Amino acid sequence: MSGPPVLRPVRMQPLWISTGTLLLSILLPWPVTGQFHVIGPRSPVIAVVEEEIVLPCQLSPPRDAGDMEVRWYRAHSPGLVHRYPSPQDPAEPQRQDYRARAEVLLENATRGLVSLRVRPVHASDGGEYTCFFESPTYYNEAKFEVLVTGTGMAPHIHIESGNTKGIKVTCTSTGWYPEPEVQWKDLQGLHLTPASETKTIEGNGLFHVQSSIIVDKSSKNVSCVIRNPVLGVEKGARVSVADALFPRNSPWIVGLAVFVALLVFGMIIISILFLRAKKAKGSLKEKHGSLNEKHGELREQYELLIKQKEEIEKENGKLHEELEKRKLLGEEGLKLARCYAEGVTLDRKTAHPYLQIAKDNKSVRGGDVFQDLPKCRQRFDTLVCVLGQQIFFKGKHYWEVSVQEKIKWTLGICKDSVCRQGEIQLSPEVGFWTLCLNKKNDYQALANPRVPLHLEESPEIVGIFLDYEAGRVSFYNVTSLTHIYTYRECFREALRPYFYPGPLHNGQNGHPLIIQN
Repeated sequence: MSGPPVLRPVRMQPLWISTGTLLLSILLPWPVTGQFHVIGPRSPVIAVVEEEIVLPCQLSPPRDAGDMEVRWYRAHSPGLVHRYPSPQDPAEPQRQDYRARAEVLLENATRGLVSLRVRPVHASDGGEYTCFFESPTYYNEAKFEVLVTGTGMAPHIHIESGNTKGIKVTCTSTGWYPEPEVQWKDLQGLHLTPASETKTIEGNGLFHVQSSIIVDKSSKNVSCVIRNPVLGVEKGARVSVADALFPRNSPWIVGLAVFVALLVFGMIIISILFLRAKKAKGSLKEKHGSLNEKHGELREQYELLIKQKEEIEKENGKLHEELEKRKLLGEEGLKLARCYAEGVTLDRKTAHPYLQIAKDNKSVRGGDVFQDLPKCRQRFDTLVCVLGQQIFFKGKHYWEVSVQEKIKWTLGICKDSVCRQGEIQLSPEVGFWTLCLNKKNDYQALANPRVPLHLEESPEIVGIFLDYEAGRVSFYNVTSLTHIYTYRECFREALRPYFYPGPLHNGQNGHPLIIQN
């Protein structure tokens, strides 16, 4: 008797294996093509207030990022910092405070390097950033830290006397970020405890510092030192309390007193001789009367001579000052300066890698491509500038530079010994005597503090005249044949021409600085 056919398990085995394979293929990840990592700066990026900062992000392995969408965010601040290719998107608008300051650098996008440039840097730009790359099949991001810092002005010290408890010495400075450290020291370098100290944040986000100490009248030198805790840069000022309260006599006054004393002494000798001569000729009364009369006449003559001497010195001073002004001002000053024309050329070894210098070393412009140049101590690595090849340590020298169609530039001279690595703030205190254009008609002499300049006509050519022995650096508007500004300094070191063409900005400022002579 035969029954129904028996279903053997062995015939189901192929179907069970096929199902297991299918489950494993679903649960285990498939190899995905097009994966990548985003690598940002590994250490915090230092950003200096009012300068520019570049935030690079690199794909690994390197690949073309031109067809990707790239976005930058702030970790603890909502809103989009920037987006490529389209920064404006109604669904995710760009933050208002970055719209005019942020731009993408794509020179190396084909190798996977995309950078965000922010300029000028604000105090509020510090914190954690995220750069996010997205392709049609994958996305990844990198996080990194930005530390914002700024070194302020040199401290100013003010002394107030008349306090019964002692003398109040106050130190003030502005333009610091983050909150700086303030130290008072005496002549031996020992720290002094301040009586009061305030650190307030101004409208631009930077710190204003005011610190005071009380010292007694026997105190000599005290110094105020303000330190940037991020850069470790210090700026200080020293004052002699005794000299400030009891100023020393002027050498001119001492000299005049000696002169008068000698003149009076000579007059007494003459009077004595005259008295002896009269004694031999007449009576004592006549001699006495005559002596008094002569003494009076000599006294009147002496006073008249002193008055005439003072008037002559005053007139000579006015005449000398007028001659000096005529030498510097206007067409006459420019004509004199041009007699000392110098063939200035640019020194490539000092040029920042962002600068583009012509083959004849006579012109320079700002660029967006960071060139792979040999690193050396002569080259500026932060300040985007270049020096002239000529080194001046005596004599008179003049050169002209075309600034046509430029919206930002800085020209002048600097010490050959200036530091060329790290943050540099241009001022005579650190060896820079320069003139700049920041924006349309905003001309300034970069002294400390800065000096605004009001020019009736914008120069197309600027003339720079150095008189080393006289300690003068003069700037001329060659276009209108007028004098712009003169620095006065006592030079003791070698000097070199200084050139800063300014960065490219929205397609502007692309014209070079051109040395004319």
